[in-house]
Amino acid sequence: MSPDPALYARWQKIYPRYQSGFFRNLRWLSTLILVGLYAFLPFVRWDRGADLPNQAILFDLPARKFYLFSLTIWPQEIFLLAFALIFMAIALFFMTAIAGRVFCGYFCFQTIWTDLFLQVERWVEGSRKRRMNRDVEPWTFDRGWRKGVKHTLWLLIGWYTGAIFTAYFVDAPTLLPAFWHGTAPFAAWFTAGFLTMTTYLFAGMAREQVCIFMCPYARFQGAMYDEHSLIVAYDEGAGEPRQGNRRDRQATQHRGERVGWCIDCHECVTVCPTGIDIRNGQQYECITCAACVDACASVRDRVGMPVTLIRYTSLSELGGGKIAWFRPRILAYSGLMVAMLVGVVVYFGVRTPLEMTVIRNRQPIFIRLSDGGIQNNYTAHILNRSPKPQQYVLQVEGLDHAALSVAAISQKTAEGWPVLTVESGEVMPLSLYLKQTTGPEPIQEQQAVRFALHAVESDGGATVYHSVFIRPKP
Repeated sequence: MSPDPALYARWQKIYPRYQSGFFRNLRWLSTLILVGLYAFLPFVRWDRGADLPNQAILFDLPARKFYLFSLTIWPQEIFLLAFALIFMAIALFFMTAIAGRVFCGYFCFQTIWTDLFLQVERWVEGSRKRRMNRDVEPWTFDRGWRKGVKHTLWLLIGWYTGAIFTAYFVDAPTLLPAFWHGTAPFAAWFTAGFLTMTTYLFAGMAREQVCIFMCPYARFQGAMYDEHSLIVAYDEGAGEPRQGNRRDRQATQHRGERVGWCIDCHECVTVCPTGIDIRNGQQYECITCAACVDACASVRDRVGMPVTLIRYTSLSELGGGKIAWFRPRILAYSGLMVAMLVGVVVYFGVRTPLEMTVIRNRQPIFIRLSDGGIQNNYTAHILNRSPKPQQYVLQVEGLDHAALSVAAISQKTAEGWPVLTVESGEVMPLSLYLKQTTGPEPIQEQQAVRFALHAVESDGGATVYHSVFIRPKP
């Protein structure tokens, strides 16, 4: 009885061959744009006025503010982060439904940085065949210095990646020289060092294992495909049966037997960064980078092949049909994204620099005063979103013979309304005491009131909060 097959196989290093072509150039363009933006954006300046940071994109954790050009995101708007994550998830589903794992092949940071590390390895150690030979030959001076240079460059790329990431959280032109002089804060050193090692390990050592074993997207992507999704696929009908030997190929044709156009050159396998054979059908390891498409196209041009065996296509096209672009899931995803974008635009369009909430205290419901008046107590919170401290006047509307006082606030206007000073970004909690003095006998047990808050200066904004005032039954 044969033993059970091993459940664990030792990892075999993959040596992908560099393949030029249209999709290779497209990936270079994507890498140039994305890495360039990542490294450039922290240094873009944006004038926000005095006493405010002038970095265009800054996640200021000590001040608890996110600056995105003209927008300032406050801690109270943390729901926007969840909103953004949901939007990106839907966008990923939308992209997958249309073009498969094109995000993995062209936009994923793991793919981009792994590709950069592979190019460094190719420049330092040579071609695929030379790299394979070096890894099995005895250690020599040539092998040693090349390995040392390669790993040093990997660490430098990882360090620059980590240092740029930290620059999104502090002033970039100040931080990077501080790294050079050794005066950067410990948090910056720790973050940059951690990202240096993770980039080095994931992009330099783990490589395709991150995509195959660690990334959950590779596992559930199949649920988002359908027969109309664009994927990198092998045309089995045109390529099979394979025949690589020219004489055998000619002999088969002379006998009148069918032979496919695939010459079994294995070029598509040697260029694959995850080491799969695309001719075996759709596989979850495929990241849709299209390196095999460029490889097969180069062979096609060399041998004069009249068909393209590996290309971006769909299961529907391979079966003789057409791609249906406007199908229910595409319309649903695009509709959700448009609705979310409209919601965000509307939110920022109606957002004011001032926010107030007023909650009426339930214990006690009301207080009967010795002078015959009735008092209700409230708890308020005022948020100043303007870039500078503001003075606000708090008034009550809709209640006759009303008097309003605020705990620990003594400054008032000539009309007797409280004047509040709130710092920029501060959430000020307040205890409000609303009193209705003796007057005509009320006939209502509950009456609607409005707390109106407006800034002394015109740029501070104004807001109104609706509440109720409770009295004893008449």
